[in-house]
Amino acid sequence: MKTLTLPARILWNAFFWTYERATWQYDLMVIAILAFVWLTPPDWLGDPMASGTGPIGWMLALLASDIVPFVVNAQVQ
Repeated sequence: MKTLTLPARILWNAFFWTYERATWQYDLMVIAILAFVWLTPPDWLGDPMASGTGPIGWMLALLASDIVPFVVNAQVQ
């Protein structure tokens, strides 16, 4: 049996989800999946029921505008 190179082994383990729970690799895979689910704009997936640009579009629009969404007054009177 031929030994896989490091990049091929990483892809193999990620694709077949061979990492054990409570390892940093497992945690990294879970974070990547959650980031995809929460941050992917609905337009990219062609979802007919969803609309808008998603959280990324909202953040980019917020950064492009001069509107400050939350203002905290920290003065003590």
